[in-house]
Amino acid sequence: MAIQYINNANTFQQWLVATQSLITVANNFTDGGNTKTFHANTNFNVANNVTIGGDLTVSGNVTLDIAGFDNLIVSGDTTMAGTLAVTGATTLTTATITSAAVTTFTGTANTNIYSAIALAGGDSLAFAIALG
Repeated sequence: MAIQYINNANTFQQWLVATQSLITVANNFTDGGNTKTFHANTNFNVANNVTIGGDLTVSGNVTLDIAGFDNLIVSGDTTMAGTLAVTGATTLTTATITSAAVTTFTGTANTNIYSAIALAGGDSLAFAIALG
């Protein structure tokens, strides 16, 4: 039978069982490898670096800017199954875009491109009218 708390009223056997249980949990941290799973049923805070040698599966949201550190560095591929929303600037060194629905152009360069396209369209219409 599990005991809620260890105190002076517990028997030696209860102390032994509780201590062995703590040792087993501690060993799972160091010796568990990929055969054991650690479940934290509460908040889990890490105040230093974490190295994950396998997959990281997150079933909830990930917030990076809790302590002011908000950079995400990915040296491999990234797959987004949903919408990628970017509220700041985006810098792309190399990009391959299979398809895109662009709804808004902003910035001087984009405005100039749009104006040139609109002007070319207007000139083509005037030329077609002139040809009759």
